[in-house]
Amino acid sequence: MSLNQSIIVFVDNSINRIFKTIETLKQTFQNIFVFNQEKEFFNFLEENKPDAIFLNLDMQPNDALILLKEIKNRFPNQTPFVIIYSEKSDDFVQELAFNSGADSFISFHNKISVLELFLKNLLRRKKEIIVSVKREVVIDNESYLIYKNGEAIQLPRKEFKLFELLYNHSDQFLSKLQIAGLLWKDESVASKRTIDVHIYNIRQFFGKRIIQSQKGRGYRMNRKMVG
Repeated sequence: MSLNQSIIVFVDNSINRIFKTIETLKQTFQNIFVFNQEKEFFNFLEENKPDAIFLNLDMQPNDALILLKEIKNRFPNQTPFVIIYSEKSDDFVQELAFNSGADSFISFHNKISVLELFLKNLLRRKKEIIVSVKREVVIDNESYLIYKNGEAIQLPRKEFKLFELLYNHSDQFLSKLQIAGLLWKDESVASKRTIDVHIYNIRQFFGKRIIQSQKGRGYRMNRKMVG
């Protein structure tokens, strides 16, 4: 299936507010569906498997966080890329989105041209990796995404950079002192719990086996799990 045939869904109570965005995107993507009612949206999911779902954070009566949870519960075999969007863009709002399990967050203050490029790149890479993935985890340096069994995961930037650092040095253990120097440019970070917390968070996403640890030597990526 070509990118312009990908199924893209928007769920938003305020259709008029995003009308211009939708009409512009339709010039590139043929299959865009917009719903302002939850019931119609979930009926659609019963018969279709979207490639990307955009959820307005401030949906009513249930917001995007609740809708995302219901999508995962009711359709566990579907793997759409879920993007939560809002006119807000502060860190707290983005943390809410990612903690709910969203794959990405965007602000609708972004230009339509930026959104279109974001969507093209997202769909192209998603399809390429789903087709080619043979290992449990694949790292995509260009889009700052990591794929676990074909499902895209977006880590906070510092944790992504730590994952990438261990991946690039997967033939050796890196001590906390080395990690602090390479990633933070500040070796004093090694004496704090910062690195341990980031390692713990990464393991929460990918399992304990993803990063090996050895007392006195540090941490090493389990290359057998990573493409």
